[in-house]
Amino acid sequence: MTGEDSTTEDDVLRVLELLAGEAPARAYDQLLAGARSGAGAGAARTERLERATFLAREVSALFERRSRREAELAALVDAARDLSSPGSLDETLRLITRRARLMTNMDLACTVLVDEDTGDATLTTADGAVSALTVGYRIPAGAVPAAVPGEPPAPFWTADHLADDRTTHATALDEVLHAEALQAVLGVPLCADGRHIGHLYVAARGIHHFTPDEVALMRSLADLSASAVRTARTLEGVRTANAELARADGRVRASLSEALRAHRVQNDLAKLVLDGLGLDALLARAAADLGGSLAVRGEGGERLAEHGRLPRTDDAELARVRLNAAATGVACPLSDGTWVVPLSVRSQDIGCLLFHPAAGAGAPADQLLVSYARTVSLLLVVQRSGAVEGQVRDDLLADLTTWDGPPERLVERASRFAAELHRPHVVVVADPQTGAGDLVESWAGGYVRHRRGMKTVQSGRLVLLLPGEDAAAVAEEVRTALAAATGTQVTAGACGPTRGADAVHTAYQQAVRCLQALVALGGTGRSAAARDLGFLGMLLAGDHDVAGFVERTLGPLLDHDAERFGNLVETLEGWFSAAGSPTRAAEILYVHPNTVSRRLERITQLLGRDWQHPDQALELQLALRLQRARTCLDPEPAGPPATVRT
Repeated sequence: MTGEDSTTEDDVLRVLELLAGEAPARAYDQLLAGARSGAGAGAARTERLERATFLAREVSALFERRSRREAELAALVDAARDLSSPGSLDETLRLITRRARLMTNMDLACTVLVDEDTGDATLTTADGAVSALTVGYRIPAGAVPAAVPGEPPAPFWTADHLADDRTTHATALDEVLHAEALQAVLGVPLCADGRHIGHLYVAARGIHHFTPDEVALMRSLADLSASAVRTARTLEGVRTANAELARADGRVRASLSEALRAHRVQNDLAKLVLDGLGLDALLARAAADLGGSLAVRGEGGERLAEHGRLPRTDDAELARVRLNAAATGVACPLSDGTWVVPLSVRSQDIGCLLFHPAAGAGAPADQLLVSYARTVSLLLVVQRSGAVEGQVRDDLLADLTTWDGPPERLVERASRFAAELHRPHVVVVADPQTGAGDLVESWAGGYVRHRRGMKTVQSGRLVLLLPGEDAAAVAEEVRTALAAATGTQVTAGACGPTRGADAVHTAYQQAVRCLQALVALGGTGRSAAARDLGFLGMLLAGDHDVAGFVERTLGPLLDHDAERFGNLVETLEGWFSAAGSPTRAAEILYVHPNTVSRRLERITQLLGRDWQHPDQALELQLALRLQRARTCLDPEPAGPPATVRT
């Protein structure tokens, strides 16, 4: 081996050592300078060394490009991983611009999205911007060449935008480029599903020559970004649709809740109307539920009822809007904010309901307002039919209390209410100290409708036939309610319970006597039942009904003796004469004491366990004396008057 060959091998070895040590470029320059200045350096050696250093530099550059490519691919994988996570469109775009700026080491990165409907483009996000002009900057349709139909989108770049005379995509961003003092610009299209949706830009504030690797990297990032934008838009559309569905669901739920509430309210109101709820009470409840003032107008526009204060309406406008509401079947507003709701039954117009919301209440709940309108219609119909039905019932009660014709005719009249009259009833006669007869009758009409009774007026007194078994309690209830309605003193007498139409006349007479006795005793403004006054009612009444008193007190014993030829009345007289001693009574009656005991047990069964109470015992003794006196005056009394049975 010659010396020259050995020197060449040494040079190559030095170059390989520098390459293995990843020496910088100046190390190769120093090696070449040393070889050129060294003694005995020939031209051939210098040429070979230059060739070796050139190749070493190429290999070093290749390794550097591969290392940079690996780093770019790693960054691209990280970007793909980040973009694969679902997020909003704004979050996705901010992530894209941030990644693009870091991967290319540029001063600014931004995204421009194209509106599919108008073709305009908007700069949506920017990373590294220093001016306020960037985000939100709009580019008119056609200003971006890639958006022109027929021209496929392609990447574009310029090392120095200010010195580049070519027409590029960057001309659409002239204002932004000048505002940000940018020179080098690289733009790649964003395409998803074959559609151009925008551009991804990176730019530097100095001159920069973009390499093919940088362009390829940006295209790869743009492909990932376009897919991420498409996914984000899809998710955003899904979220928007879900939000709209949630709002629609909320509206449906609210509507269903309102419908269910309106249904419950209407059912409750229908029951209350059938139970006798008045129009004023119905409007008061509607005002509380709806929040406002209401009024009911009849077919001719007459005011039937009102609750609260309504604005004064123009009659011409009201007539026009009412016709429109009746034709459409829906509530229509007046210019002053009052709602007009039609009232109809079987397509027949029977009036309208006016509703004015309270201040700040807004529009009323449609279904609830309609429910109240239907209930008002039902109430008006019930009142109309109730007026006819009530007149029939009132006429029947007037006949039952004053009838003096053939009983058969009254039986025929009362047959319609036979089942109702066979339930326990109480007759109440009330005397209100007022001249407002219309007010009394109006109150009585609503009261008997609610209680399912009957009413009439006899000799200026109010007569009521009401279901019940406690005459005193019913009389006090009537007196209290009527006094509250009229604001005057009310005296009420009652009798009952009674069953059947034939017993009404007798009960009425006893109730009248009870009322007369109350007045005679100074009990004006009080109430009582006939059984509470006993014989005092007979003594103090205007006409002394001796026969009635005896019948009420001793009737069961008299009937028993008449049917079975018994001696219960005689036994009772003997027992009182003997001061309540059965043994002494047996001596007076000339019977065995056991016979007296058995008869007393039978008397207890017929009169009740309280017949020996001092008050009832006093009435029994008075009745026995009156019966004995009647027997002495008329040994063969006439039979009982004909009775009416249904």
